Amino acid sequence: LEKLPHIVLQKVLTPHDGQATFGRFVDEEERIYLGIANRHPVDILRTLAHELVHFKQYLNGEMYHGAGNTGSPIENEAHAIAGVIMRNFNKAHPEYFNKSAIDINKLSDQPVT
Repeated sequence: LEKLPHIVLQKVLTPHDGQATFGRFVDEEERIYLGIANRHPVDILRTLAHELVHFKQYLNGEMYHGAGNTGSPIENEAHAIAGVIMRNFNKAHPEYFNKSAIDINKLSDQPVT
């Protein structure tokens, strides 16, 4: 990626189109939203990697209505690439598995951008 989208950290994300989620890339905003409360940092990073794949797909003009539907080629590609990214990250940084989940009680209600 030559540039990054704006990334917003929130405690939790509201469901979108009836689908609960930990992350969302919004094309028209070029923004990634991540829900982080009570999640392990490696899990949050995996969601970020998935959404960054969607951002790259957007930049490549590959997104279309329904691209994020479960089982779509776009969604499956994001899962697969994020999985590879995280396996490489986890191999390089195994110490992150010793971290604790993000404590919701220590988080502000304000989004972090």
